[in-house]
Amino acid sequence: MLKRASRAHQDRTRRWRATPSGVLAGTAMFIALGGSAFAASGLIRAGDIATGAVTSRAIRSGAVVPRDLSASTRALLGGVHGAKGNVGTTGPAGTPGAGGVNGANGPNGANGVEGAKGSNGANGPNGANGTNGTDGTNGVNGAKGENGTNGTNGTNGTIAPLSATQGLTPLPTGAPHTTVVELAVPAGNYVLLAKTELSQTGAGDSVECLLKSGATTVDQVAMKTLPALAAVPATLQAVITAPTSPTEVSVQCNVAVANGSANFNSLIAIPTA
Repeated sequence: MLKRASRAHQDRTRRWRATPSGVLAGTAMFIALGGSAFAASGLIRAGDIATGAVTSRAIRSGAVVPRDLSASTRALLGGVHGAKGNVGTTGPAGTPGAGGVNGANGPNGANGVEGAKGSNGANGPNGANGTNGTDGTNGVNGAKGENGTNGTNGTNGTIAPLSATQGLTPLPTGAPHTTVVELAVPAGNYVLLAKTELSQTGAGDSVECLLKSGATTVDQVAMKTLPALAAVPATLQAVITAPTSPTEVSVQCNVAVANGSANFNSLIAIPTA
């Protein structure tokens, strides 16, 4: 409020200096300050002072107050100070001035420091399966190839025979046939070769041996009237087809009267096609 009043006072002061009333006021002050020297020679009137002769520089600051001025002069000053020296009312605000033009754009700022790398996000859900593509057209039949050459014959395979052996086997008198050697073979076709050496304790006794495939006799040998304590070899052979796997093939012998024995027993089964 004080700033506004001071500005108004300055405006009124400028206006007062520029008007004829201001000149008259200066003259009155000059008269008041003249003292007895001027009283002796008479009053100086406005007509006695040339226009512009009294300037503001000739008036001491603060020497003229509003009460020294006439009412009309105070009215010309805009009513800043009334008869009692009160501050006048603030005038209305002036209209806003036109907006200024936009300033030029400032230079681009420096690039900021690169931020730390964020963690990987969670995997998204699997996408929907795409539709099946259309079937392709059938290809053209290729040309018939030439017959290839025959491969070379492979080498003949080896035949692995199956065999079993047995040592001295007693043959009790009148007992059923005793197995002196045996062999289990897989199902298939075989050539069987068997051998044993028979002996007895009494003279003129009979000895019999059987070659068997399972429960079936496929060959046999019988000797009679052997000398006492004689050792006579006996051989057996046959071609068989073993129906099951395994099939038991064996050599079985017995003596009729005196005790005897079978020794150096062997059995060979050779596979065939």
